[in-house]
Formats: sequence, C-alpha cells, structure tokens
Amino acid sequence: MKRSAAWSKVGTRAVVKVPNTRAKTTTILGAISAFGVVNIKSKGTVTGHYFNFLSDTMDEMDKHPDIFKDNYLIIMDNAPIHMNDDIKLFIESRGYRCVYLPPYSPELNPIEQFWSVCKSKLKREKLLKEETLTSRIGDACNQVLISDRKGFCKYSCDRFDDDCLQEKPI
Repeated sequence: MKRSAAWSKVGTRAVVKVPNTRAKTTTILGAISAFGVVNIKSKGTVTGHYFNFLSDTMDEMDKHPDIFKDNYLIIMDNAPIHMNDDIKLFIESRGYRCVYLPPYSPELNPIEQFWSVCKSKLKREKLLKEETLTSRIGDACNQVLISDRKGFCKYSCDRFDDDCLQEKPI
C-alpha cells in the first residue's frame, strides 16, 4: 500500500523510496455494525469464499439475537460475488434481509467508509519486517472507534430510504 503523503524540511522536496516490485494483492471481506466489527476475513475472491464468509458472519450475528435479528440488513454492492441468487436465498433463509446497493454508490455502504479509515491507519507507518499485512489490517480494524462505526451506519441509513429499498432511481 503506497503512502499518499510524506514529510520534508520546508523548501525541500519530500523523497520516499518505493520498491519497484509489483505488490501482492490482498482481498479482505468485512462485516461491521454500529456495535462493532462482526467479521473480517482475508480470503474472498470467489463466490464460494463469500458464501463461507456470510455463513460465519451470520453465525456470529445469531449469537446476539437481541442486537441483530430485528430489522438488520445485510448490505452489499453489485460485485459479481454478491449477485449470485443462491447468496440472496441463503441470507433470507437465515432470517436476515438482503439489500443490494445501486451501482456506483459507495457512499451508501458503511463498510466503504470503514475501509477508508482502516487504510489511512495502515498508511501512517511502514510495515515492519516481522509484521504481515493481514495482522496489520486486523489491528487497524480494531482501532476504528465505535463512534465512527455508528456514524458510518447512521450516514448510510439517513441516505438510504424506502425509494432505494424499492429500487427506484434516486
């Protein structure tokens, strides 16, 4: 992950050494609520991985029926792994509502704001040789404040009205 800013003395140009090697892509699946991080997995490029992630996530949510069962939505964008009909049936069979966001609307998805904060935390310090990116991502996820997570969810809910749920243009 590249840093987007650097420090230098006034009047001198900031120089940051960046390796020329192609970076390894890390795919992360995440589920959050206003109450906390529900599930984070570092594997998730195919529908099978996503199905397992959802199963683990809903198992975790089922442990807290007082929080999660009434009026909780599983919100997804229109990524191909989310759009499989079996995914929607699986979510609904577990008693949760499945909602797909309109295309190009990351501002309605609380997890996008969450990842933005996590990435900014990751970029602040270089990765130490003994650290792995996956462990650093986990640490960054746990550092996101509860008030921030509540804000991400509130912002999304305030802009996500019945018209969106009925798939009307906004």
